[in-house]
Amino acid sequence: MPHSDGDEADVVVGRRIGEAGVRGVVLHRDVFWLGRQWAVTGYGVQAVSKKHNMKFDIEVSQIWGDNLDAPMRDLPWFDARDFAEAVERARKRATEEPMTFRPPLSDER
Repeated sequence: MPHSDGDEADVVVGRRIGEAGVRGVVLHRDVFWLGRQWAVTGYGVQAVSKKHNMKFDIEVSQIWGDNLDAPMRDLPWFDARDFAEAVERARKRATEEPMTFRPPLSDER
């Protein structure tokens, strides 16, 4: 089983987000990395906050695009460093372990 690489924001891979102690979020069941605002999940890159209602989530097939942060760049809550790290980790995972990304179940993104 993969494991955390030591960042405080990391969670053990394979745990459901609720098991990691984070409540009120709408994420894919597989969480591979958890930052302050962004997570790398079986869906791709997802905003952790439920208040964004999955509006800014990026499906794995889209993570190779340019200017992924354009819709959020000027928003006061946006943490560009956390987002960039999530995208970098998702791209690395997609290259090394592409089969870990899976379509969501009917009740998750």
